[in-house]
Amino acid sequence: MNSKKQRKIAIITMITMAAVIIFGLTIGLFVFFKLDMGKFITNRGSRVYSPDEIEKIESLAIENGKKIHIDDIKKQLDSGIGINTLVRNMFADQFVYTVGGRYYFTPINYELKQNKLVNSNFVPQDNGEIVYKDNGTITSHKGIDASKYQGNIDFSKVKNSGVEYAMLRVGYRGYTGGTLNKDTSFDTYAKDALRNGIDVGVYFFSQAITTAEAEEEAEYVLNQISPYNITYPIVIDIEEITEDTARQESLSNEQLTDIVIAFCEKIKAAGYTPMIYANMRYFAGKLQMERLDDYEKWYAFYADVPYMPYEFSMWQYSDSGSIDGINGKVDLDISFKTW
Repeated sequence: MNSKKQRKIAIITMITMAAVIIFGLTIGLFVFFKLDMGKFITNRGSRVYSPDEIEKIESLAIENGKKIHIDDIKKQLDSGIGINTLVRNMFADQFVYTVGGRYYFTPINYELKQNKLVNSNFVPQDNGEIVYKDNGTITSHKGIDASKYQGNIDFSKVKNSGVEYAMLRVGYRGYTGGTLNKDTSFDTYAKDALRNGIDVGVYFFSQAITTAEAEEEAEYVLNQISPYNITYPIVIDIEEITEDTARQESLSNEQLTDIVIAFCEKIKAAGYTPMIYANMRYFAGKLQMERLDDYEKWYAFYADVPYMPYEFSMWQYSDSGSIDGINGKVDLDISFKTW
């Protein structure tokens, strides 16, 4: 190949490369300015809010008689407040929850026992745990909840880490077949926890669809715990199955509340403290709270502070905690009283 032809090919190659670079820079700058002008980014740098999202919040406020301007929304987001928190602050008289990106509002019943805990008293610790302090003194009690999925647990190390109580899964009802099943680790956990001076409570994952089945579940639990000194509450665990169809999903709020009451009353009649475990969606939109005011509540909500208008005595604040003596992650809890 002669030198003239080589020079021609080299020039064409250089021009092509330059064109590709310029094209890439043009696209990059376009995308950058498109994002910069078209979206609002919080100071936290981890969340990008589109104009549609912000306008949706403004529309939501207007539809519900709230006066808030889009500039005020942006200002609050810029301060680090998340959209969910912003909406909940806007509708302080409502219990607000989301399902599939849609907001739902349940009027707060102020005749029920109210949550009197002070958000500023919840103090995150360096190890990821949270304590509740009153006048500088820790008044909360450190706990965990565990099932067979935690594997082998060294409860002596758990005790030394400051854990005061353990809520252990005693069993569950199958969410399709409806059979009653015992947690295969319950007996081992209960013996070891009690042997190491850790108070024990238990929970049962319910899929009862009648009050008779709820009473059957309670009776099953009472039989399983009879060998042990269970001093903490006995809990009916009510939660959603997202990966499959479940027996309880078609129940009305009234029917589900009937089931919870039937379980709790059976436990109460046996001399134990009944408790209800649920998350925000269930306490706000699935259960008739006016009928459950006298029962202890265990609230699942993963954040630095609990968003809950009603009184609760135990808070599950993390499902990914680390505790010495347990391999892998474990749920972390604090309670605001002892039993």
